[in-house]
Amino acid sequence: MENEIEKLHSSGEDPDTTDAPVIQAEEPGKLELDSVGYFVIVPLPERMLIMARHYSYNKELLRTIEGRDAQSIYRMLIKHGWVSTLNHAAYLGQELARAEIAMKAGFDYIQR
Repeated sequence: MENEIEKLHSSGEDPDTTDAPVIQAEEPGKLELDSVGYFVIVPLPERMLIMARHYSYNKELLRTIEGRDAQSIYRMLIKHGWVSTLNHAAYLGQELARAEIAMKAGFDYIQR
């Protein structure tokens, strides 16, 4: 497979040109709240941990999840059903990654 791709590149042909459709992304619509609650993400650089606090919409703290990286936290959230929509899971993955990068680089993090 790699040899075929190398041949296409060296011939000047684009290996990614196919008849597959190109679909334009749409602007995000109205925010859909996740019925299982929301999360507040806080990097803890002094401990090199990321903390995700899970709240109900009554502002009751349900649980606190700590992890050393974004991936370990979002996998835990999905595994235990603490996130129930794809939109919320994607948002949390993005925010947890931002928090991890900020923590490791020494920048401030503000959840969007």
